[in-house]
Amino acid sequence: MEFEAVISSRRSVKTYKKDVVISKEELEEIIYLASLSPSAWNLQQWHFLIVTDDEEKERLKKAAWGQPKVKDASATIVVLGDLLAYERAEEVANDWISKNMLPENAKEQLISNVHSFYEDDRTKRDEAVRGASLAAMSIMYAAENKGYSTCPMIGFDPEEVCSSFQIPDHLVPVMMMTIGVGEDAPKERGYRRRPAEIITYNTF
Repeated sequence: MEFEAVISSRRSVKTYKKDVVISKEELEEIIYLASLSPSAWNLQQWHFLIVTDDEEKERLKKAAWGQPKVKDASATIVVLGDLLAYERAEEVANDWISKNMLPENAKEQLISNVHSFYEDDRTKRDEAVRGASLAAMSIMYAAENKGYSTCPMIGFDPEEVCSSFQIPDHLVPVMMMTIGVGEDAPKERGYRRRPAEIITYNTF
């Protein structure tokens, strides 16, 4: 599908055909494409809890205040932001050195810069949310390109999700996302503000 068509056709779909299975291989293809999203220092501040089992989806549905789409969709993905992504700075530096993108003698300075930037807890959280959100949008486009519908969700109790699924403390729920074969996808797009209403050039 052409990229403009992917963007134009994507809708947030709230009803899904039940009992449709998306293979693990196809889910992982979608996640791989999402993993190509940009992130500061290539730290890739995302992790994905993919819930496909019916019993587990039922537990997740309870944490999402009973929303049927969580159970009906082929999978529901909990998009998580990694507060400790900065700890991968050495891994990133080694990769860059191996690809001649960073001189060997700049490695320690890079690691120091990354760790210094992430000293503040708010920065850790902001970056975790920012990075995971970029990847989440990529999931929606990758899924649309493969013929699957999605719906991003903030209607859930993050604390309940964390406790019910034993999510480690360094991973924070950013959003949930259903994915599957949609039913009754809206044909008309909702109101969008015109470019003239949302663009300011150079300065306010």
